[in-house]
Amino acid sequence: MPFKASNSPYYKVEITLPGYGKTPRLSAKTKRKALARKMEDALRYIWDDGRRDLIEALEPRGKGQGGRIDLPTLYHAWRQDALQSLERRLNDPPLADAVRQYARTLDYNNHRRGARHVLRMATEPSGPLLAGEQARLSWLYDPAHLDQLLQYMIHEDGYAVNTVRNEPYGFLSKFLRHRLGEADAHQILAEVDRPNEDDRREVWLTPDDVRRVVSASEWEVRMFLVLTTSTGIDKTPALRIERRDVDFDKWTLFVRDTKTKSRTRSLQLAPVALFALQLLFKHNSGDTAFDLRKGQLDYRWRKARRIAGLTPEDGFEDGVRLKDLRHTFAVHYMKGGGSIAGLQGRLGHSRGAQSMMYARHEVEETTDMEEAAKSMGLTLPDALREELPDRSSPEQTENSIPAWWFDPDEPPRRIDGEEDETLSVPARKSEGKGGGGRRGFSPDDYRRAVEKEGSIAGAARRLDVNESTVREQCIRHEIEVPTIGGVPGE
Repeated sequence: MPFKASNSPYYKVEITLPGYGKTPRLSAKTKRKALARKMEDALRYIWDDGRRDLIEALEPRGKGQGGRIDLPTLYHAWRQDALQSLERRLNDPPLADAVRQYARTLDYNNHRRGARHVLRMATEPSGPLLAGEQARLSWLYDPAHLDQLLQYMIHEDGYAVNTVRNEPYGFLSKFLRHRLGEADAHQILAEVDRPNEDDRREVWLTPDDVRRVVSASEWEVRMFLVLTTSTGIDKTPALRIERRDVDFDKWTLFVRDTKTKSRTRSLQLAPVALFALQLLFKHNSGDTAFDLRKGQLDYRWRKARRIAGLTPEDGFEDGVRLKDLRHTFAVHYMKGGGSIAGLQGRLGHSRGAQSMMYARHEVEETTDMEEAAKSMGLTLPDALREELPDRSSPEQTENSIPAWWFDPDEPPRRIDGEEDETLSVPARKSEGKGGGGRRGFSPDDYRRAVEKEGSIAGAARRLDVNESTVREQCIRHEIEVPTIGGVPGE
């Protein structure tokens, strides 16, 4: 029976349905008891008709929130024989609306970019409109449509295979699990050709390489390089470090890395990393350790690595990227006697196989190999051992780093020659657009990179810029991309 609550002039409805239980207290949004009674009867008819999903849609989504529909909407759809249309609207909303709404909940940048790619290709007028502007969410439930999206991005847009895997495919995998549950999402994705290409890099820096590139950087970038190289933290979580993340008494750093759950971790810091953080918080006024934006950091890194000789012209395939500092940490962690299990925890790897790729960099001694041979009775007689050449030890560098690295007033230096060469410090924009994403490169630089690599993704890796930047420059300067067969967008 409809009733009124003391705090509202409108009638409420709350009934018990067999097999469901008591409904939430629903507002009829009417002051007429007879109309509220009709809504109450409609609830029973709709339930008896087996449309449980419509009744569940009335349930509040949270404290102080309504359901996905209200009681009057359900009642009028019932009266107009439009329940099927209402179900479709609930369960199959416009594709663009559903993707945008879910993308707002994501923290991982790759998945956010993946959502933008899906919208660009599927529904936006500026794209190929693979689904059409009015497409419903169910369009994404067809494996053939997902294959079409992914292959278009690879073959028409010229994106690297693993970029497509990490961004749109990664987003779609997460989104479908959110909408359909694990089992149904897995069934759809099992029929999709998952993009994958072995692009593991073998690029890592020696101690002398590290010394040169850190010396060639301005102070805040020097501190960034010291911190990331000694901890294995990626660029984005490093730039997000706040005061509350560092326990200076316990020498620990909480890494708020949102790529996966396992990447959020607490690290014990080496003295050099703790000292760098101490200086950063002393000289930077805000709550974050770094004032640098990503674009500013990328530009300064490109400049420093050219000075330090870490480019393809110097023999480094594809050039050294900031990401390679993470690899450098992993290699030297193993060379220093660390274990695979320890490395997995330090890097936040979710699978041991990710850390195993560094196992070959274990301590450069033959002690373990000698012990294995001895256990099989394969010990070389001392008389013959004397005929072996002396084992050379790995090249050593200075044990301590220069104190001037930590002085904010000290400019960067080139340290290749007998005397250090003082370098200029790039100007930094304090307001507005940030940060040197394209600075330092001419149209000819982009043209040569595209010709050399043959693709937008390859040119972006060579220049260490975003793929969108390369694409924009190709369009602006009419640079033809071999993998696309012309200028992007034509």
